[in-house]
Amino acid sequence: MHDRIAELRGLRAEHTQHTQSRDGERAGQVEAAIARVVAAVDADIERLENEAADLADRGQHFPAADRAELARILRAGLAELALPMPAKRGAEQTAAAAPAPETARGGE
Repeated sequence: MHDRIAELRGLRAEHTQHTQSRDGERAGQVEAAIARVVAAVDADIERLENEAADLADRGQHFPAADRAELARILRAGLAELALPMPAKRGAEQTAAAAPAPETARGGE
């Protein structure tokens, strides 16, 4: 999954290069590739959040926390790249999928 974030970093750099060189056709192709990878990451995030909620409902809090952390890492990777983020799903967003508070990491 983290490979997709690395792929997005490369695609973003490639898009910047083609945009600066005014190669609109290639920049458009890269935009399509970015959209495809972002959609795949969004699907991974949703799957992980659903798994986290399901596991938490069954009392399996450690595996639920692992899935929620992976989803958080992927969301942070998308945010770092300033790419479109999936819309929050309101009531479907569970406490298990919420990012850990800063104090839980010793204020890091």
